[in-house]
Amino acid sequence: MSKFAPHRKSLNNPRSTSTTICQKCLKTGHFIYECKSPRPYVTRPSRTEILENPKLLAKLKADGEPSVEVPEEFQKQSGTANRILEGKEKEREKKAIASDSKSRKKARR
Repeated sequence: MSKFAPHRKSLNNPRSTSTTICQKCLKTGHFIYECKSPRPYVTRPSRTEILENPKLLAKLKADGEPSVEVPEEFQKQSGTANRILEGKEKEREKKAIASDSKSRKKARR
């Protein structure tokens, strides 16, 4: 393209309307890249405040129940890691019994 050629505005550029909300200042009429005002401070309750305050907790839970039901298959602890841990615990018990019986034999001598 020649630097002397007339530059045309592309037709793909979106135009802000009165209903467009800026994500930076939360005001209407412009986009975030056009915003010149500072970002407002929006206070939000901390996780501790949400859990301690029953009114805020009611928003998270309906009727004191979790908002999402967890399937039974995920509530059970029957994963691969649990099976490995159970096997290692059994091995430790066997070793403890074997070492205990060896120490008793040595004590008899």
